[in-house]
Amino acid sequence: MLERFIDVLNKDVLFDLSATPSPDSSVLVVREDGELSEIKELTIKEIPDDSIAFTLDFSSKKNSKENGALFSQLSPYFDKSNGDGVNKSCDLVLITRDGDKFTVLIFDQKSKKPDIESSFLQLENSRVFVSYVINIISLIYKDNIDEGKIIFKRVIGTTRVVKTGVNAANHEQERSRREKLRALGMNEVSIKRTASIEKGWLDYRGIVSF
Repeated sequence: MLERFIDVLNKDVLFDLSATPSPDSSVLVVREDGELSEIKELTIKEIPDDSIAFTLDFSSKKNSKENGALFSQLSPYFDKSNGDGVNKSCDLVLITRDGDKFTVLIFDQKSKKPDIESSFLQLENSRVFVSYVINIISLIYKDNIDEGKIIFKRVIGTTRVVKTGVNAANHEQERSRREKLRALGMNEVSIKRTASIEKGWLDYRGIVSF
């Protein structure tokens, strides 16, 4: 299935994964060009080697000049002016294969304390779109894809400190937030800062371990 994603997706939306000498420790760099983005460059480490990554939120300023409004919405069949959420998409989709099982990370980078309901709509809309692509691959290429072996992980990465453990449980507001995230099948992780204030990093295992 991984190879088929490469066959069907526009090559502009694919990310390059950089392999390292150590097995299952590939690196991915996601760059944000939005003016309101606190983290302009996010590095995700320790990614399993048998993975592919792409974005559903392609917004390269260079490419937008060359291609016009090609990536200005999730699908050209949707009304561009629709404000109800049909065009919401995520920064990163990372699909990892382990034998005959797949983990699909649906990830979006946020600043400060994002609204949970709005974030869920964005991630879930992206998940539905990815599921559509999987169904297309199954139809066109006759791939025998067992949907029971595909696990979706919806995650938001935030610049705020996400409290965990006993201290978080004692904080009513934080506890309520964690329960709401859990009920929606989501997770929230804190992006770790580097020496540069506009750069951050995350460990893949820490993102999907929920």
